[in-house]
Amino acid sequence: MTTGQSERLRTVHRQLIKAAQTWALRQGFDPGRARELRREAILINHAHYIKTIPAYQRLAQEEGVSEVTDIETIKKKLMSTDDVFKSYNQEWLEQADFGQMNQWLSGIYHKRIDVDVQGVRSIDDWIERLRAAGTNTVYSSGTSGTFSFVPRDETDWALVKTANTVYLTPLLTYRKVGTALVRLLVKPAIRLLSPDTLVKAVNKAGLPDFDGFFLGFRQGNMGNQVLIRELAPLFRRHHFLYDIDLTAAALRCLRWGAQTEEDRQLLGKLQKETIVERDSNYLKVIGHIKTSVEESQKVFLFGAPYQFKELGEIMSGENQRIALKKGSIILFGGGWKSFTGEKMDREALVRILSATFNIPPEMILEGYSMTEISVLMVRCDSGRFHIPPLIEPVVFDEELSPLEGKNLSGTFGFLDSLAVSYPGFIISGDHVRLMDEECQCGLCGPALVEIGRARNREVKGCGGIMTSFRA
Repeated sequence: MTTGQSERLRTVHRQLIKAAQTWALRQGFDPGRARELRREAILINHAHYIKTIPAYQRLAQEEGVSEVTDIETIKKKLMSTDDVFKSYNQEWLEQADFGQMNQWLSGIYHKRIDVDVQGVRSIDDWIERLRAAGTNTVYSSGTSGTFSFVPRDETDWALVKTANTVYLTPLLTYRKVGTALVRLLVKPAIRLLSPDTLVKAVNKAGLPDFDGFFLGFRQGNMGNQVLIRELAPLFRRHHFLYDIDLTAAALRCLRWGAQTEEDRQLLGKLQKETIVERDSNYLKVIGHIKTSVEESQKVFLFGAPYQFKELGEIMSGENQRIALKKGSIILFGGGWKSFTGEKMDREALVRILSATFNIPPEMILEGYSMTEISVLMVRCDSGRFHIPPLIEPVVFDEELSPLEGKNLSGTFGFLDSLAVSYPGFIISGDHVRLMDEECQCGLCGPALVEIGRARNREVKGCGGIMTSFRA
């Protein structure tokens, strides 16, 4: 990318993030201008990918596409399935050949990766070496046990955090938290602040009125664990369901088996924490929540649906209910199946949580995201996951041809304007229904109203990979 292109992309990103902020505030948003900015960023990214990312270069050459093209051509010819992030040879992980993994990752990244892997024995060690060298790599997995690795450089990483903070702050704070007077004051304050200033203000102020509770692990580089790592320091106090690290090595052992004594110890530790001591861990969290309520703190409670189901069952078994302070938030995200494969009903779960914690249903939120995308979409009170203007959604038919229209059903894909260091034109494994119209909640633009896994695609996430371990 030339200096001029790089500077222009930074300018476009700043303007686009500001547009996402006004979109979330439901005031002064210009969808036409946001579309122009988003598509300009996408086309700059395309030209950058062709010059720097080998896998994208090969695809463009095969399709006869040059640096100069249009959005429709990208949608039809240059989008890859999310399998591109797991296109390495499994034997390299089995043999701890992280030199080969470096070479593979270089193929989907805009810089050559040549970090020293001497002495690296596990995926976790490799990821730490990559991070120390400026490449933040997050992974996801599913029932197959095959990991997808998505690399972002430090600039991309910072951009993602800025963008999400800027548009989620008005969505969550202005709409959901605080008194009417606080909300009245927050709206103009957010509108007047630049994205960078807003992020600095949020990080500095934190959320001192909230205690955070995370139904996950203390640390990890998988999916929601990364979100937990970023969110936890904002709260006055934070607690985890499992006060251990979730390692890639232990997760891999669930599907591929323990090969060494070290593997067996990791697997045993995970089993002890999540099965043997599961109920006692939930009870510890419940005790901490009670303490927060006694100290007049609001509560932010985050986890996957199956974890909230387990929490509700344990509290019901103990005949316990806790009235959270007004303004508390429950946020969940992930698949709607339990470890045993049982399909859970969203409305039933919301009713249980509302009764158990004396919290209004509108304060029980749901998020939708994936490792390969840069944004978190939050379900509104009308039941829609609104896509911020940073993302260009695409819906595909069974032959993976892009569809046109305002009411579409098919495989979900997207052009991610914030993805600079890896190819962000992705066809996911999710089957969706997408509608593009103004919503009763006041947000406009495309939104997902139905989400499920596409046929023959594995269940993703921690719940998916641990199903056989728990069943």
